[in-house]
Amino acid sequence: MPTLLIIDLGGVLFDIDFERTRRSMMALSGYNGRPITFGVEQQDGIFVAYDRGEVSTDEFRKELRSMFGFTCDDAAIDRAWCAILDRGLFTNAVEEVKRLRQTYAADEGSTAVILSNISELHYLDCRERCQPVFDLVDNVYLSYVIRKRKPDAEAFLHVIDTEGYMPSSTVLIDDSRANCAAASKLGVQAVHVLRD
Repeated sequence: MPTLLIIDLGGVLFDIDFERTRRSMMALSGYNGRPITFGVEQQDGIFVAYDRGEVSTDEFRKELRSMFGFTCDDAAIDRAWCAILDRGLFTNAVEEVKRLRQTYAADEGSTAVILSNISELHYLDCRERCQPVFDLVDNVYLSYVIRKRKPDAEAFLHVIDTEGYMPSSTVLIDDSRANCAAASKLGVQAVHVLRD
């Protein structure tokens, strides 16, 4: 039976480290000491809004300066924001996509896509490094482009509807418990990935 396979990017194929961005931001000039919440399961509202494309990159930088007191230039803010991506693709990322397709989407007519919660700056920073896995899927959905972000049901339904499947014939591979739980409520088979 044809299956829609939805693969997360960060934490599944790309080695992300939220703490690197937190530490880098706290080291920026002018930082006022306000706690920065930035993790796989919970984030400050501005980070979520930027992932959803609700604020532009310029608005994002302006809001960060307002919230956290940063006095540095745009390039320093951008570098700190993108520190999460310093590690790159997992060494087995290409083989993992092939394995996932073989395991969950081997039947004729099946489709494999990537759905990533990602901001414009993060995408611009990592897109070339991600090309080897992008080349192995049929489509790539980016939250800041589609204006929808996991774990919101609308993000999953947008991909499912666009690809022409039903939730019951969809499999999600994701490292977030919240994303897996939300997809499961829609009838999607969710596989929670745990990385060391």
